[in-house]
Amino acid sequence: MHLELNIKYTCIYIDGGGTVYDGGIWVKKETPKTITFTCIEESFFAVNWNELIIYKDKKKSNRHCLSDFEDGAYTIYPDQCGTPHIFEPIK
Repeated sequence: MHLELNIKYTCIYIDGGGTVYDGGIWVKKETPKTITFTCIEESFFAVNWNELIIYKDKKKSNRHCLSDFEDGAYTIYPDQCGTPHIFEPIK
């Protein structure tokens, strides 16, 4: 059973020098065990991941989801460190 289906998000990512890049449009799907972001519209600069799967059980996750803000935004570090990817819901 899915908790949430097809919620669209914008994505930006920030490189080590502080430059902000458009990361495209993503869809979030959530199940009791995972949160999955899938890219549905790539930006001009292609990101390295077309799908990010976050396991809610932190022992199983190989990605670090830093925050789940009250407005529904997420900050995800796909490699557990390095470049933050910020996902904000499209209202």
